[in-house]
Amino acid sequence: MDQITTPRQRRPGLEQAFAHLAGLAASADLTGISDPLLQFVAVIRALMPRYGDVGAAPALDGVEVVPVDAGGVPAEWVVAPGADLAHRLVYIHGGGWVGGCPRDYRAIAGTLARLSGAAVLMVDYRLALEHRFPAGLDDCITAFGWAARHGPDAHRQREHEAQVHLSLVGDSAGGNLAAATCLELVSRGARVPDRLALIAGTLDNQSPPDRTATDDQVATAESLAAATAAYLGPGGDPSDYRVSPVRGPHALLAGFPPTLLQVSAIETLAYDSRNFAALLANAGVRVNLSIWPELPHVWHAFLGLFPEASEALQEIAAFVNRSIDR
Repeated sequence: MDQITTPRQRRPGLEQAFAHLAGLAASADLTGISDPLLQFVAVIRALMPRYGDVGAAPALDGVEVVPVDAGGVPAEWVVAPGADLAHRLVYIHGGGWVGGCPRDYRAIAGTLARLSGAAVLMVDYRLALEHRFPAGLDDCITAFGWAARHGPDAHRQREHEAQVHLSLVGDSAGGNLAAATCLELVSRGARVPDRLALIAGTLDNQSPPDRTATDDQVATAESLAAATAAYLGPGGDPSDYRVSPVRGPHALLAGFPPTLLQVSAIETLAYDSRNFAALLANAGVRVNLSIWPELPHVWHAFLGLFPEASEALQEIAAFVNRSIDR
């Protein structure tokens, strides 16, 4: 007898989010673009500015945005009223290493700034295809070091690094860059973050066959492969631990700070988060693997659709605040 399979039932919000993202992808102008890699870049760049724009955007009254030069890297401080300017959070945005910018993330950054009481530095790192690996990573390392010494108030004297509580957060390709930044900081004997939070990071870019999803219309195997190809260029090595942090040497992973990994249970990158969490735990790092059901990739952007968006940002805020004496 033939087996009868029942189609997977999605929650209404998930269906709405996927439809929204499909519409954005379809709106990309591919006129005259025949190269599949260039088409991928065009689609991501059409997607990112409105990625989570479903429902009412959160009100960010009073949140200040201050453009800065972070040691030669463009960035912007996002500061909520009453922020502790010595409590800082560097955020590295996603976008497959080819798209996204701080402006696209102001709702996330503003919400995180309000919830955490930290000044949030959004890094405008260089993107592929124009700037391939390791250009974006170099920018993130530079901006993180700069944030340890410089706050949003340019008129204040530079604080000593020991006076600053500094966390690092990244999502998707930004989660990759955040983990790779941490690996490089450890390898150089430099200051590492007090807390690290990785949101659905792409942490194993060697295309492992077990990296599959239950229901993911965003970070598919094809799109992840295209993003990696765009980032590395011809001849690039995806096994380099700065590209696939799961390949990080045990001694470097052991130098990581307490780490929070958030991911949706149904997405492709749950594979990466689970494996990287296990590697960190094996290296003696305090790890919190937080798996959320029935949500799209980087659901945090859908602040007008999913209650879990603000709840996940609250979890990050509580995590980065945990070691601060108030």
